[in-house]
Amino acid sequence: MEQSSLVLRSLRYLESDRVVTFFSREEGVLTGFARGAAGISSRFGASLEPLTLSSVIGRFHLEGTLYRIHKAAILNPFTYIKSDLDRCYWAGMGVRLLTGLLPPALPEPLVFDIAVDYLESLSDTAASPSFAWIRFATCVLDLLGYQIRADDCIACRDTPRGKILFYYPMDGRVLCSLCRENIGETEEGLKVEVEVLRFLEWIGSKKVAKVQGDVPTVGRSVEFLDRILSCRVKDWKAVDSLPIHIG
Repeated sequence: MEQSSLVLRSLRYLESDRVVTFFSREEGVLTGFARGAAGISSRFGASLEPLTLSSVIGRFHLEGTLYRIHKAAILNPFTYIKSDLDRCYWAGMGVRLLTGLLPPALPEPLVFDIAVDYLESLSDTAASPSFAWIRFATCVLDLLGYQIRADDCIACRDTPRGKILFYYPMDGRVLCSLCRENIGETEEGLKVEVEVLRFLEWIGSKKVAKVQGDVPTVGRSVEFLDRILSCRVKDWKAVDSLPIHIG
């Protein structure tokens, strides 16, 4: 079966083979075995390198075994991303999000399309990587049921501009400080500005990543997404721990 796939990870196995984790539009995240893929004269070439969009042909030979990759051909090598360390870091964050949130072998075609769009945005020299990341992460969380909404406090329905709210990533609830105390909420919640919630809701609804926003709001939005992902993805590495530019 031929599948459009994003290669997420590729590890050398023994002398000339590779174990490859890829995100297929048709079958979701799969881990496959490619015999001879690490050899000098490999027929796979660079088609199984991480951050490559490839057409992959293979199948499961036996139930419970690794997917066997027979052939692969490059559809988009995303060469510019691989030549730019900053954008390579941003792309790597996308890989960690996908591998951390997606269960194996569950088709998520809309998430796949957004992931490809994200890498295409990072390949655009005029596009802001941080904007592309915010849109990608927000849209993926939305599609997987972790929607971010700039709703009023669920108790008092009040959202004065600039007010600090508490967001609960497990169910998407939003509470103001006063109501949080009045109802005796024991879960800590994530402290966030209304402006950030509104920005994330807005940017996630756009079809392109080339949107505008002031740098402080972008930085706070990236930080807030980090905190959400830390609740969802094991050992999530925060953006501020990476040598990348935000803006």
